[in-house]
Amino acid sequence: MIEGTIKEIRDVEQQAENIVQDAKRQSAKISQEAKEASEKLYADMVSQAREKAEKLRESVEASGNQQTEEALKQAGVEIENMKAAAMSREKEAVDLIISELI
Repeated sequence: MIEGTIKEIRDVEQQAENIVQDAKRQSAKISQEAKEASEKLYADMVSQAREKAEKLRESVEASGNQQTEEALKQAGVEIENMKAAAMSREKEAVDLIISELI
């Protein structure tokens, strides 16, 4: 009878040990999965941040190029206006010189 009780105690102890070992394995597995998930999340966030930064850079560059083109067009218009004004003043200057010579 005592032998039966001792065997039952050993069986229960073995079951408890098995439960502890299983819990350790599951804990390690969960810990590894959490680590992998956090690494993936971090990599995804970094990737998204880089993509957003690149899109923003492209947007700013395009905006800057557009502003530069508009400024060059405006400068071209102003140059043409100045040329036209100079041409009209040239005729006045020639007429003034001719009138002074006469």
